[in-house]
Amino acid sequence: MGDDAFCEGTLSSGDVQAALDTPGRVSQVFSQTATGRAEFNCAVERSSRFIGQDNLRMRMKTGTAEGAFPFTTAVWKSPAARSYFARGAVSDTSGYVILPRSCWDKVGNIQGSRTIAPGPDTVAIVEASVEGGPAHRRSLARLLTHTAQKVAEAAGCSDDELGEPATLFAPDAPRTAVPHNLCGLKGFSLPKAALAEGVAEPGHEQLNEAPHTWACDVDLDGTDNARVSFTATTDNTILDAALHEGKAFKKLPGASGTAVGTNEAILQCAEGKVHFAANWTAEYEGVLLDHTRNRQPSYSEVRRATFQSFLDAAATSRNCPQVSMPQ
Repeated sequence: MGDDAFCEGTLSSGDVQAALDTPGRVSQVFSQTATGRAEFNCAVERSSRFIGQDNLRMRMKTGTAEGAFPFTTAVWKSPAARSYFARGAVSDTSGYVILPRSCWDKVGNIQGSRTIAPGPDTVAIVEASVEGGPAHRRSLARLLTHTAQKVAEAAGCSDDELGEPATLFAPDAPRTAVPHNLCGLKGFSLPKAALAEGVAEPGHEQLNEAPHTWACDVDLDGTDNARVSFTATTDNTILDAALHEGKAFKKLPGASGTAVGTNEAILQCAEGKVHFAANWTAEYEGVLLDHTRNRQPSYSEVRRATFQSFLDAAATSRNCPQVSMPQ
């Protein structure tokens, strides 16, 4: 079975075995830690018993992110395809847990031989990536949470909020998109200028309607990996992270909320604050840049109009104020 723990005791062997849920021996590939600090960077591998089958390798590390990173960055793709739990999410190939706020200025990351301290606007996380096959989602969520508890303890910050991931909220199966009611939102469609015949047209969509996080990935037919993702979350951890980032904040009219950059907004809704975001894959951005070159509306106007269209439909469904994103 191998060792009782990996990575200087940071990863429980039992948790790793369960997450890499295939036959074979698990061994440590490499491990880096920072003397007297909580940061770590580590990889383990399960050797396949079958000739010709890839080994399953998992890398886990502390990391720093900015803002509502699971919904606004290129690193964390396809938010609707993840399974959500308190403070984190997992897919077949990756996952994260956000450490408590008291850890954000205490936990950084290891790059090469250097330990990079957290910045004034960063959010501390524990993250995992898996290659060679799928991880077991529930077990990966448990491994991430248990590891985050050890990191928080080592950093001397609270781990009270890092409870067991009791429930995993899985995504719905992909389905054919309805262009004028995208993502199940009545009347929601992509602006005409956001589409290109034969190159970017709504194809399939996938939803996740977890209690605190709603997400929808819209795949566009005509270009490989062209996708736009829309999210709405009441998760206080994400709300804190979004407001912690040093982006340009703009108060929206009245007491309705805040615009964060051009593709995010936090609105004061009937049930409390909700963070809304839209995120484009690089492939879809490339289509939009080609399609809007030297013509109106501009690329930035198309992106703004797309987010505005989502915000209008999603705000109605959640009993939020109708707002116009600033130009």
